Amino acid sequence: MDSGTLNEIRQKGEAFLRALNGELLDHLCGLKKESKLKEIYNSYRELGDYDLFFEMVKLSNEKERGFKLIRDFLARFTVESRFACFKDQILRIEADEEITLDKKHIPYRAITAEIKKEPIRAKREEMYAKRNSILTKLTPILIQIFETAHETSRELGFPDYLQLCAEIEELNLYELEKQARTLLNDTEYVYRDLLRWFLRKKMALKLTELKAYDLHYLLNSFELRENFPQIELKPLAEAFLKEMGLEIGKGILLDLEKRNSKTVNALCIPVEIPNKIVIVGYPIGGVYDYESFLHSLGIALYYRYKEPEDPFEFRRLGDSASAKVFGYLFRNLLFQPKWLKRYLQLKSGTDFLQFLCLKLISDIRYLSGKLLYELLLHRDNGFYNDKPDLYKQILKETMLCEYSEDEYLNDTDPFFRTATELKAYIMEAQLKTFLRERFDEEWWREKKAGDFIKQIWQEGSRLSSKDLSSMIGSGDIQTEPFLAFLQEFFR
Repeated sequence: MDSGTLNEIRQKGEAFLRALNGELLDHLCGLKKESKLKEIYNSYRELGDYDLFFEMVKLSNEKERGFKLIRDFLARFTVESRFACFKDQILRIEADEEITLDKKHIPYRAITAEIKKEPIRAKREEMYAKRNSILTKLTPILIQIFETAHETSRELGFPDYLQLCAEIEELNLYELEKQARTLLNDTEYVYRDLLRWFLRKKMALKLTELKAYDLHYLLNSFELRENFPQIELKPLAEAFLKEMGLEIGKGILLDLEKRNSKTVNALCIPVEIPNKIVIVGYPIGGVYDYESFLHSLGIALYYRYKEPEDPFEFRRLGDSASAKVFGYLFRNLLFQPKWLKRYLQLKSGTDFLQFLCLKLISDIRYLSGKLLYELLLHRDNGFYNDKPDLYKQILKETMLCEYSEDEYLNDTDPFFRTATELKAYIMEAQLKTFLRERFDEEWWREKKAGDFIKQIWQEGSRLSSKDLSSMIGSGDIQTEPFLAFLQEFFR
């Protein structure tokens, strides 16, 4: 492959990602009902040429990271282009559907947000049931997406879909599976104990009565709502970033308005790097708003500090965990009592800290359980039969509450996003431990810590998540720092 072809891939790849992310931004922000993903992929169809991919495979075998990043991008493009039409269908249904509760029309995408703040259990249950009826419309399309992903993976020369995902997201799925089992085992007792106690105290519910919609409400209510009032979050971010020598800058934009078909999921969409990185939020009140904003902020800063003159592959590409680890780093400031006292003037009593601990454990258990389920889902290439029951069973064992089997595919994402989230979550604890040991327990107010993080961001995708692990630890992801952090809540 000559340099002209490589430069053409870079130019078209840049234009494609700008167009794709711009389209997703407009649609997911509720600015347009219809998405045209398939049309965009067709406009750049040459990036999905199999011969081009196999040429790139030969170059990537030379151990040049830039070539590998481009190869992974072409593989992802090819798979996504094959199911883009199905993705358009999913997005259209999500934007169009709504339910009615007490004569109030609730958009499909806002149902979970409404459940998180609804104190009346019967209404939570009704919303959950009506949401599940919509999921049945999505299931056949999701099956087509995953079947297409499996088929295309084999056509690209990968043994299976799992191997493709492991390659392009730089995942050791076998090791992550072991880590997930360790986390579930080591947090089971304290999770069960805390959950039972807070259910009885806050909601007068027995653990055996717990449903998913109750857990959604519990983890964004009571102290987690009262102590996290609705405020302008940007000034809060600017205050603590200033102490670290960091700034949001002009390139990071915020869209926190509510719109009928807008997604409630926190997003960071890098349309142009580093000049147009958009944080998308849907405020509902309580700790959820803080979590979603700070998580998106960490990812946005990762893109904002990349070098604008870097080649396409080092500025635009890379494994997802490399960005998400910083999302969790900033989001998990909410679990540090001294940060809460300094920036939110919160005095952390024992109940409040244990409530935060319950939320933290529930997050890691949810990701761990989902990973175990998704590995089983994809290993036998079957998306029917016992999979809904398997989903319900694993989530019941993991979260100690009843989930609906209707969510068995809607609660998953292509390319093992759950695995990258879990990897980033575990790495965040390692990074936080490193920052505390090297700089200060309150690293988030140290400019030297900010300079260190900024240097990592400026390296762009030259640094993989494995490289980052090597910088801050042994090079392997380890659960010990996360488990040690949990122990601090009980000192």
